[in-house]
Amino acid sequence: VRAFADGLLRALREHDATGRGDLVASLRAWLSRHGQWDAAAADLGVHRHTLRYRMRRVEEILGRSLDDPDVRMELWLALKTTGAEQP
Repeated sequence: VRAFADGLLRALREHDATGRGDLVASLRAWLSRHGQWDAAAADLGVHRHTLRYRMRRVEEILGRSLDDPDVRMELWLALKTTGAEQP
């Protein structure tokens, strides 16, 4: 399970390591707020448009749609399994 979770988040972590965005934290905030843009953006201290852009990048990098509840569940479980759900 841990290997699956690490694999699922690897591309996002690699992107974050380049300093071009905080996609893992943004995904965590967005999922924890059940997709509520304003609340998640406030948690991160960014504008909601910035968060929307980051979530589009998450979809592009993963090649998966966050509109799919199964994808959201897998990502949340990956965050929980790897400890990445902690700020």
